[in-house]
Amino acid sequence: MKPKITVRNVVLSLLGFIALWTVLTDAWGYSSYLFSSENGAYYYGYASRLLWALPAVFLIVKSENLTLTKRELLSRPRFDGQFAAVLAAIMLYSLISMLITHKGFWINRDVPLLLTVIKYFIVGCAEESVFRGWGYNALTKVLSDRKSAVISTLMFVLLHWPTYFIRLFRFGAFDYAGLLVQSFSALLWGILTCWLMRRSETLWNPILAHFAYDFSCIMLIGAN
Repeated sequence: MKPKITVRNVVLSLLGFIALWTVLTDAWGYSSYLFSSENGAYYYGYASRLLWALPAVFLIVKSENLTLTKRELLSRPRFDGQFAAVLAAIMLYSLISMLITHKGFWINRDVPLLLTVIKYFIVGCAEESVFRGWGYNALTKVLSDRKSAVISTLMFVLLHWPTYFIRLFRFGAFDYAGLLVQSFSALLWGILTCWLMRRSETLWNPILAHFAYDFSCIMLIGAN
Protein backbone atom coordinates (compact mmCIF):
# COMPACT_ATOMS: atom_id res chain seq x y z
CA MET A 1 0.00 0.00 0.00
CA LYS A 2 1.36 3.41 -1.03
CA PRO A 3 1.40 6.13 1.64
CA LYS A 4 -1.22 8.79 0.91
CA ILE A 5 0.35 12.24 0.98
CA THR A 6 -1.85 14.82 2.69
CA VAL A 7 -0.87 17.60 5.08
CA ARG A 8 -2.63 15.76 7.91
CA ASN A 9 -0.88 12.46 7.22
CA VAL A 10 2.56 14.00 6.91
CA VAL A 11 2.19 16.08 10.09
CA LEU A 12 0.89 13.05 12.00
CA SER A 13 3.82 10.99 10.75
CA LEU A 14 6.29 13.65 11.93
CA LEU A 15 4.57 13.80 15.31
CA GLY A 16 4.93 10.02 15.38
CA PHE A 17 8.67 10.35 14.81
CA ILE A 18 8.87 12.84 17.68
CA ALA A 19 6.91 10.49 19.95
CA LEU A 20 9.18 7.59 18.98
CA TRP A 21 12.25 9.67 19.75
CA THR A 22 10.77 10.49 23.15
CA VAL A 23 10.88 6.76 23.87
CA LEU A 24 14.28 6.04 22.30
CA THR A 25 16.35 9.03 23.43
CA ASP A 26 19.28 8.29 25.72
CA ALA A 27 18.07 11.01 28.07
CA TRP A 28 16.47 7.99 29.79
CA GLY A 29 19.95 6.54 30.36
CA TYR A 30 19.44 3.40 28.28
CA SER A 31 23.08 3.22 27.19
CA SER A 32 24.32 2.70 30.75
CA TYR A 33 22.13 -0.40 31.04
CA LEU A 34 22.82 -1.84 27.59
CA PHE A 35 26.56 -1.23 27.27
CA SER A 36 29.23 -1.75 29.89
CA SER A 37 31.98 0.23 28.14
CA GLU A 38 32.50 3.96 28.55
CA ASN A 39 31.64 4.40 24.87
CA GLY A 40 28.17 2.92 25.40
CA ALA A 41 26.46 6.26 24.83
CA TYR A 42 27.97 6.41 21.34
CA TYR A 43 26.95 2.85 20.48
CA TYR A 44 23.43 3.42 21.72
CA GLY A 45 23.28 6.69 19.81
CA TYR A 46 24.17 4.92 16.57
CA ALA A 47 21.63 2.13 17.05
CA SER A 48 18.76 4.31 18.29
CA ARG A 49 19.03 6.88 15.50
CA LEU A 50 19.25 4.27 12.78
CA LEU A 51 16.22 2.47 14.22
CA TRP A 52 14.35 5.76 14.58
CA ALA A 53 14.95 6.78 10.95
CA LEU A 54 13.96 3.43 9.41
CA PRO A 55 10.25 4.32 9.06
CA ALA A 56 11.22 7.46 7.11
CA VAL A 57 13.29 5.36 4.72
CA PHE A 58 10.26 3.08 4.28
CA LEU A 59 7.98 6.05 3.57
CA ILE A 60 10.40 7.50 1.03
CA VAL A 61 10.86 4.17 -0.75
CA LYS A 62 7.12 3.40 -0.84
CA SER A 63 5.99 6.87 -1.95
CA GLU A 64 6.09 7.25 -5.71
CA ASN A 65 4.94 10.87 -6.00
CA LEU A 66 7.36 12.79 -3.79
CA THR A 67 8.76 16.05 -5.13
CA LEU A 68 12.22 14.47 -5.15
CA THR A 69 12.32 10.75 -5.82
CA LYS A 70 14.49 8.40 -3.78
CA ARG A 71 16.98 8.35 -6.65
CA GLU A 72 17.17 12.15 -6.71
CA LEU A 73 17.49 12.32 -2.93
CA LEU A 74 20.56 10.07 -3.08
CA SER A 75 22.17 11.81 -6.03
CA ARG A 76 25.66 13.16 -5.38
CA PRO A 77 26.20 16.37 -3.38
CA ARG A 78 26.22 19.66 -5.25
CA PHE A 79 29.33 21.61 -4.27
CA ASP A 80 28.49 25.08 -5.54
CA GLY A 81 29.14 28.60 -4.28
CA GLN A 82 26.05 28.70 -2.06
CA PHE A 83 26.93 25.42 -0.37
CA ALA A 84 30.51 26.59 0.14
CA ALA A 85 29.15 29.79 1.71
CA VAL A 86 27.02 27.76 4.15
CA LEU A 87 30.02 25.65 5.17
CA ALA A 88 32.15 28.79 5.57
CA ALA A 89 29.45 30.42 7.73
CA ILE A 90 29.30 27.31 9.93
CA MET A 91 33.06 27.37 10.46
CA LEU A 92 33.10 31.12 11.10
CA TYR A 93 30.32 30.78 13.67
CA SER A 94 32.13 27.93 15.41
CA LEU A 95 35.44 29.78 15.51
CA ILE A 96 33.90 33.00 16.86
CA SER A 97 31.95 31.04 19.47
CA MET A 98 35.14 29.18 20.42
CA LEU A 99 37.05 32.43 20.91
CA ILE A 100 34.25 33.95 23.00
CA THR A 101 33.67 30.83 25.10
CA HIS A 102 37.27 29.75 25.64
CA LYS A 103 39.13 33.06 25.25
CA GLY A 104 41.35 31.64 22.53
CA PHE A 105 42.00 28.58 20.40
CA TRP A 106 40.52 25.41 21.92
CA ILE A 107 39.73 21.92 20.76
CA ASN A 108 37.69 19.35 22.62
CA ARG A 109 39.99 16.49 23.65
CA ASP A 110 37.42 14.88 25.93
CA VAL A 111 35.59 13.07 23.10
CA PRO A 112 36.85 10.15 20.99
CA LEU A 113 37.37 11.60 17.53
CA LEU A 114 36.33 8.65 15.35
CA LEU A 115 33.28 7.78 17.43
CA THR A 116 32.24 11.45 17.39
CA VAL A 117 32.60 11.67 13.60
CA ILE A 118 30.43 8.56 13.18
CA LYS A 119 27.88 9.83 15.70
CA TYR A 120 27.26 13.17 14.04
CA PHE A 121 27.29 11.73 10.55
CA ILE A 122 24.53 9.32 11.60
CA VAL A 123 22.66 12.17 13.33
CA GLY A 124 22.77 14.18 10.10
CA CYS A 125 21.62 11.24 7.98
CA ALA A 126 18.78 10.32 10.36
CA GLU A 127 17.36 13.77 11.09
CA GLU A 128 17.63 15.01 7.51
CA SER A 129 16.00 11.82 6.19
CA VAL A 130 13.02 12.28 8.53
CA PHE A 131 12.42 16.02 8.34
CA ARG A 132 13.72 16.97 4.91
CA GLY A 133 13.87 13.75 2.89
CA TRP A 134 10.39 12.73 4.03
CA GLY A 135 8.56 15.59 5.78
CA TYR A 136 9.51 18.63 3.71
CA ASN A 137 9.75 16.58 0.51
CA ALA A 138 6.22 15.18 0.96
CA LEU A 139 4.64 18.46 2.06
CA THR A 140 5.83 20.26 -1.07
CA LYS A 141 3.53 17.99 -3.08
CA VAL A 142 0.45 19.49 -1.42
CA LEU A 143 1.61 22.88 -0.11
CA SER A 144 3.75 25.78 -1.21
CA ASP A 145 7.48 25.55 -0.61
CA ARG A 146 7.33 28.20 2.11
CA LYS A 147 4.52 26.55 4.06
CA SER A 148 6.20 23.17 3.73
CA ALA A 149 9.45 24.56 5.10
CA VAL A 150 7.68 26.21 8.03
CA ILE A 151 5.70 23.12 9.02
CA SER A 152 8.61 20.67 8.72
CA THR A 153 10.87 23.09 10.59
CA LEU A 154 8.41 23.52 13.46
CA MET A 155 8.27 19.73 13.75
CA PHE A 156 12.08 19.70 13.76
CA VAL A 157 12.09 22.21 16.61
CA LEU A 158 9.67 20.04 18.59
CA LEU A 159 12.02 17.07 18.19
CA HIS A 160 14.50 18.83 20.47
CA TRP A 161 12.04 19.37 23.34
CA PRO A 162 11.42 15.89 24.84
CA THR A 163 14.98 15.52 26.18
CA TYR A 164 14.54 18.57 28.42
CA PHE A 165 11.27 17.30 29.90
CA ILE A 166 12.71 13.82 30.40
CA ARG A 167 15.61 15.33 32.35
CA LEU A 168 13.13 17.37 34.37
CA PHE A 169 11.25 14.16 35.20
CA ARG A 170 14.44 12.26 36.06
CA PHE A 171 16.48 14.91 37.84
CA GLY A 172 14.00 17.63 38.82
CA ALA A 173 15.76 20.43 36.95
CA PHE A 174 14.70 22.20 33.77
CA ASP A 175 17.21 23.92 31.50
CA TYR A 176 15.11 26.82 30.20
CA ALA A 177 18.08 28.59 28.59
CA GLY A 178 19.21 25.41 26.84
CA LEU A 179 15.71 24.78 25.48
CA LEU A 180 15.39 28.32 24.11
CA VAL A 181 18.85 28.32 22.52
CA GLN A 182 18.40 24.90 20.92
CA SER A 183 14.90 25.77 19.70
CA PHE A 184 16.17 28.93 18.02
CA SER A 185 19.10 27.03 16.51
CA ALA A 186 16.79 24.27 15.22
CA LEU A 187 14.44 26.88 13.75
CA LEU A 188 17.20 28.55 11.76
CA TRP A 189 18.72 25.23 10.83
CA GLY A 190 15.44 23.76 9.63
CA ILE A 191 14.80 26.66 7.26
CA LEU A 192 18.39 26.58 5.98
CA THR A 193 18.41 22.84 5.26
CA CYS A 194 15.08 23.05 3.44
CA TRP A 195 16.65 25.73 1.27
CA LEU A 196 19.74 23.60 0.72
CA MET A 197 17.70 20.60 -0.37
CA ARG A 198 15.51 22.68 -2.68
CA ARG A 199 18.55 24.25 -4.38
CA SER A 200 20.71 21.14 -4.63
CA GLU A 201 17.89 18.64 -5.27
CA THR A 202 19.74 16.09 -3.17
CA LEU A 203 19.58 15.12 0.48
CA TRP A 204 23.36 14.99 0.74
CA ASN A 205 23.83 18.76 0.93
CA PRO A 206 21.63 19.09 4.07
CA ILE A 207 23.24 15.98 5.58
CA LEU A 208 26.79 17.25 5.07
CA ALA A 209 25.96 20.74 6.34
CA HIS A 210 24.19 19.23 9.38
CA PHE A 211 27.23 17.10 10.12
CA ALA A 212 29.61 20.05 9.70
CA TYR A 213 27.60 22.19 12.13
CA ASP A 214 27.21 19.55 14.83
CA PHE A 215 30.79 18.32 14.59
CA SER A 216 32.37 21.78 14.62
CA CYS A 217 30.25 22.81 17.58
CA ILE A 218 31.21 19.81 19.70
CA MET A 219 34.89 20.00 18.76
CA LEU A 220 35.45 23.77 18.90
CA ILE A 221 32.85 24.91 21.42
CA GLY A 222 32.22 21.81 23.46
CA ALA A 223 28.44 21.96 23.16
CA ASN A 224 25.78 21.13 20.60
